[in-house]
Amino acid sequence: MSSPVHYITLTAPDGEVVGYAWGDDTDVEWMHRKASSSGAYKAGLDWYTKVHEAHGRGLTPLGVLNLLSREPGAGPVTEAPDLAALEDLAGVVTPADDRRLLAQLDRDNAAAWQELAEAFDALTEEDRDVQWGGGHKSPSGATHVPFPRYSKALFRAVQALHGVGAVTPEHRWRHSPMPQAPPAGGLRPADAVRAATAVVTAERMSDGEIATAVENGLLDAIADSLRAWYADPAAEQTRLEAAPPAGRLRSAPVVAPPAPRPEAPAPPMCRFCGGSPAADVTFRAHRGLVLFMGFKKMAGPMCMTCGLAVHRALTTHTLCVGWWSPFSLFVFAPLTLVRNLLAVREVKKLPAPGPGTLGPRYDPGVPIHRRPRAYVALVPALWVLFMIVTGLVGGA
Repeated sequence: MSSPVHYITLTAPDGEVVGYAWGDDTDVEWMHRKASSSGAYKAGLDWYTKVHEAHGRGLTPLGVLNLLSREPGAGPVTEAPDLAALEDLAGVVTPADDRRLLAQLDRDNAAAWQELAEAFDALTEEDRDVQWGGGHKSPSGATHVPFPRYSKALFRAVQALHGVGAVTPEHRWRHSPMPQAPPAGGLRPADAVRAATAVVTAERMSDGEIATAVENGLLDAIADSLRAWYADPAAEQTRLEAAPPAGRLRSAPVVAPPAPRPEAPAPPMCRFCGGSPAADVTFRAHRGLVLFMGFKKMAGPMCMTCGLAVHRALTTHTLCVGWWSPFSLFVFAPLTLVRNLLAVREVKKLPAPGPGTLGPRYDPGVPIHRRPRAYVALVPALWVLFMIVTGLVGGA
């Protein structure tokens, strides 16, 4: 039985969906959107690197998704019923994908379109009856690899597809199934570009793809669709609007996850360990020297454990080195300590956090009163007390 998976939708800077990072109980992986542009595919490689770098840091699969969901271009963590549902989503072809492929056609090159029409009109039955060579054994016993013998006229027709821009790297054909010969009604223009790219490019790697397309009628359907589109793009697109997509992944309807109910928003997640509940607080530290002052703060949602650890660390730092200038002694150090006390009250109200998803949580360590560095603050306190007593005695 298939298991649910979690995923996030990731986009390129221009907003195009490039793919999905997904994870189950044990692993996290990357899935490209199959119809994305070449630029989006390259952007997806960057996301692929981020996914595996985050997983290599020891984060859980859900922790990786939660971490990446905070970056620009990433969507929220969503649940899919199984991996097959996500594969269907990655196979969706959008109208923007069709427009991008049609934009590759060189509509202004009238000579190239005239050549396309003449080349396909000139094909004879003999040209379409592709014969094969090779396949025989040589005297040494070696078998020659079979290969198709394409006529010059058929080569001319294939080159004409290149001439009008129907063979384009914008269709990543190896990530999609090989198109099939269309039913009655023809190919959509964008599907004709997909089919032309797949057939012509695949021929370089596997002899006979063009021969198969000639035999099953796909090559003629490609040319017919492109010629009709060139003659009247709007009318041809409207006529074929209801035609089933050819050579695409058929994707099941994807139901958007229900919006979270206002009365039960998702609890904030600790920025350090990923546990919840968490409180949005800020802790500060101050360093005051004679001629130098430094300020530090750590803000964001924190669970009880991590928040207590941050409070104790920054407050101890302030108690140790926060007093050694006049402004620090009377203004900044006391103000920092008061702010931290108010913030830690919010953290202490939280219950114990649930399991972390971003990694191990901070160790609060021993309380502040058990840390020797905190008692450095007694030095300026005793000095101030001494000055006050001395002043009172002298005034008397």
